Amino acid sequence: MEVLILNGSPKGDKSNTMYLTRAFLNGAGWDDVEVIDVIKTNVKGCLGCFSCWNKTPGKCVINDGMAEILAKMITADVIIWSFPLYYFGVPGRLKNLIDRQLPLSLPFMAEGTESGGHPMRYDVTHQKHLVISTCGFWTSKGNYDAVIPMFDHFCGKDKYTAVLCGQGELFSVPELKGRTDAYLETVRRAGAEYAAGGIRAGTQAKLAEPLYPRDVFEKMADASWGIAKGENADVPADESHNFTTQMAALYRPDGVERVLEFHYTDIDKTYQILLTKQGSEVITENFKPYTTRIETPYSLWRSISRNEISSNRN
Repeated sequence: MEVLILNGSPKGDKSNTMYLTRAFLNGAGWDDVEVIDVIKTNVKGCLGCFSCWNKTPGKCVINDGMAEILAKMITADVIIWSFPLYYFGVPGRLKNLIDRQLPLSLPFMAEGTESGGHPMRYDVTHQKHLVISTCGFWTSKGNYDAVIPMFDHFCGKDKYTAVLCGQGELFSVPELKGRTDAYLETVRRAGAEYAAGGIRAGTQAKLAEPLYPRDVFEKMADASWGIAKGENADVPADESHNFTTQMAALYRPDGVERVLEFHYTDIDKTYQILLTKQGSEVITENFKPYTTRIETPYSLWRSISRNEISSNRN
């Protein structure tokens, strides 16, 4: 099984999407795998000259790295398109590569297509395509409305498999490794099922589930930027405040109202988390009588959240 991964992330192998892609590969158990980091390739934009159709059939007039990539695409048994969502589309360098697929097609109009198309120049009926992508919204639903139709056209509608995941940036956050690892285990199972014949409906449903509820994710996402929200949006926020806000976002209302006061002894900062029936709120002044006060070094909290030390340590 010859597998070609076209990694379209400008971050290369450090892309959050590659966490999913590697997990899928691990589950599938494929050996012959080549990863092409598109950001490292020399692939220029298409000229739209159509020379590859009538003057030099099957050969682009641009002399760059695309010819070698096309040769690999023709022989691959599986092509995995791995990329983060960029402004509701694919990253620019990957779009260049997609446009430069033109030599793979014949210029003539294909028969039996709903809206028009062109037949393939080469026999790739053995080939399968996968689209694996993450986005920075709480859900993938509705955010790939420009991407899916594009792949429908050049891969064929219902002729490829897509694994689309919201909350993608969470995969590189050490503090959330417990939750993201659980999701990646589902991705591994999806890879194993795909290699055995197809991803089961139950696994597809689990893949579609958000890592965290919308309100929790959006609070964590807002806090992660390191700047204040609202009137003070141009003012850098304190790291410990961001951390406390993200920690508070994970709280799920249980009907009991509490006031937790955190005093970080090593940096001499105090915050209160108001836990209400509706959710949570972090305050930095006008403190209320607390239910519980916790005095601990901030550095210890960070180490615990990153699983560097156990919270049960005596």
